[in-house]
Amino acid sequence: MPFGWGGSSSPSVPTRDAHIQGFLSHQTFSRGTKNCPTDRGCNLFETSFAPSANASPYTLQVYLSAAFPKQPPVITLLRPNLATHPILNENMQCVKLNSLSGWGGGQAGVMLVQVVEEVASSLIQRAPNVVGGGPASPAKPPSYDEARRSARSRSMSSNGESKTGGGDDVVFHMPIPPVPSKFPDLEGMSDSAIAHLLNDDVARATYIENMPSVKTIVDLKESISAGNLEAAKVNLSQEEEIGSLHAEAQVMQAELREATLKFEEVVKEARGALDGLSEKEVLALVNSAKLDAESKSDDMSSAFQDGDIAIDNFVKQYLAERERYHERAAKIERMQRQQRY
Repeated sequence: MPFGWGGSSSPSVPTRDAHIQGFLSHQTFSRGTKNCPTDRGCNLFETSFAPSANASPYTLQVYLSAAFPKQPPVITLLRPNLATHPILNENMQCVKLNSLSGWGGGQAGVMLVQVVEEVASSLIQRAPNVVGGGPASPAKPPSYDEARRSARSRSMSSNGESKTGGGDDVVFHMPIPPVPSKFPDLEGMSDSAIAHLLNDDVARATYIENMPSVKTIVDLKESISAGNLEAAKVNLSQEEEIGSLHAEAQVMQAELREATLKFEEVVKEARGALDGLSEKEVLALVNSAKLDAESKSDDMSSAFQDGDIAIDNFVKQYLAERERYHERAAKIERMQRQQRY
């Protein structure tokens, strides 16, 4: 499906809701987009799209900070997990885009959906080069849990290596952006401008906050915090279910202990009754019990034929006696086999 902005003209100053609704209502992204709850006025979306009908989907994370649309969106490629592409930086963020370069602090001209469209078109026209080989995307779209694990690995790891667990618990490290070795803007400042920054705390803090490298770190930090918050909410939502299962397990353990005690008592009584008896004497007792069960079942059959027992009572009692007969016959056969060997 070709990508292209086909909506009506935007208001002169698009609102945050206008950006979000335009993105969520787009024919390509509406079905494959998941809204991941966050706090502090931020928004986090996970959207999947397939480059062709039979291809596995790509997955993007779209993060809107509290300052959006004054600040541009942060779009991260989640799947493939670690790859290179002309539009990607070292953090898998889609930054080298024409639509982002023209982002005017929320002014007219560029909508969020157009940025996502450009990312999708770029990935479709040129597939990402997956680091370490393997397919460009998984056989199924990733869950948001995987995205959270990926974000969590970015905050916990600093060695630049991939971490692989078992099954679906694969965590890929996303390297933290390096500290710039040079600051061209500062180098081009006059001595008086630098002195002003050194002596004015507010001006210095404002300048630092607006530095691209600082904005990238802040956006990444907020994205990770949002993912951790969602993970915590999922864990807390399972607390009631886990508590219920724990209570059920405790009841089952108590029932098992009670049944074990009863079984041990029965075994103890049986062993006490058989103390001092030889194997032949035990075999004779079991054989006598077998014959007794057979005799009772035969008597019931005769009584039923004579009309002395109702059919319901006959079936219930007859089957019980025949079950005892066959059980004792099986025990006798086993004991005789053990004696032979």
